[in-house]
Amino acid sequence: MTISQYIEEYLPKTIRCNKEDTGTLIGLPYPYIVPCASGTFQEMYYWDTYFTHKGLLVRGEMEQVRNDIDNMCYLIRKYGFMPNGNRTNFLYDSQPPFLAMMIRDYYDVTKDKVWLASTYESLKKEHEFWEQNRMSPIGLNYYDCQPMPEEMIQSAAQVFRERTGLYGEESDEVAARGMISAGESGWDMNPRMGGATYRFAPADLNSLLYAMEDNLSYFAGELEKSKEEKRWVSLQEERAKLCRMYLKNPEGLFMDYDFVEKKRTHIFSAASFYPLYCGMANAKEAQAAREALPRLETAHGVLTCEQNDVTGNYQWDYPNGWAPMQLMVIGGLLRYGYREDAFRIAEKFKFTVERCYEATGHLWEKYNIVEGSVNVQNEYEMPAMLGWTFGVYEWVTELLRERLREQN
Repeated sequence: MTISQYIEEYLPKTIRCNKEDTGTLIGLPYPYIVPCASGTFQEMYYWDTYFTHKGLLVRGEMEQVRNDIDNMCYLIRKYGFMPNGNRTNFLYDSQPPFLAMMIRDYYDVTKDKVWLASTYESLKKEHEFWEQNRMSPIGLNYYDCQPMPEEMIQSAAQVFRERTGLYGEESDEVAARGMISAGESGWDMNPRMGGATYRFAPADLNSLLYAMEDNLSYFAGELEKSKEEKRWVSLQEERAKLCRMYLKNPEGLFMDYDFVEKKRTHIFSAASFYPLYCGMANAKEAQAAREALPRLETAHGVLTCEQNDVTGNYQWDYPNGWAPMQLMVIGGLLRYGYREDAFRIAEKFKFTVERCYEATGHLWEKYNIVEGSVNVQNEYEMPAMLGWTFGVYEWVTELLRERLREQN
């Protein structure tokens, strides 16, 4: 099969319909999309879905995009936040908050204000979750976890130690918190914050919440809620101010800030491009990120983190590259006018996906961006999948088609 035929055959096999709770699986009112056609990852995951939607939007599959968003709003109404996924054992953490962007993508196409009004209320509730449950002493948000039952702590601690290879003196409670908070970040596990994600104000999370506040102000304006619109603008301006105070380093890059040790991480990663993708960076800050791009760019795409000597085994690290990070870097560069850089990376990643498909017959969760292969740093057996790799592949393919049309 060609890669297009592969997508046509397997994409429909990632749609699930499960309206009733079954064991640990939480029933959802509408059909939902999962990352893999079979095997592992048979739930709807929060941030995965945003990147999968990028491919669905290219294909015009608006009904499925709406179904997924409506399912997330249902979960927010039911639990007070958007869980990691629709499993009861995922009710202790969320994931990177992309719902506002998903809503914006759908609304920009449909202009359905009746639908927008219902999702707006759920989005406000999600924002409240982050402000009430994940607020650090410096006024910026962080990833953490809800209190876990005793029987979960030991198993989460064991997973943390097995996956990272970090067998220190920390208690099971500390190791478990490290595991679940890293899961909430989506980057489980990574050297940016090591095993202590819960004590960092991350550049990516606070950029996403800036974007959420920006979208909430836009939605409030569309719904003629002028007082709420002003409040959201005020919140995003305050967040940007605090990000510049704590996260911005002397090079002008936004880096994760350890608010316990009162210092920034020294690991440069694709997370520093989130302020560009989310529109929080000014022109000078965007230029600083662009100038640092060679620290991450290879012949095959963008690395998750620059090469480093942090102790431990981390899959969100060199030499791996993940599809979502390609999109965030490319999209951020495009937003600030660095078109040639963006197109160059898009071409590299597209070729990497196609080359590995020809060699293996599958799309994959992540790639070795140094070699352009699937010889990756793993914490578990890497699944063949569609999900976000399909979504980003379709998105970069359409981006390159648009450039070709412009040139002709």
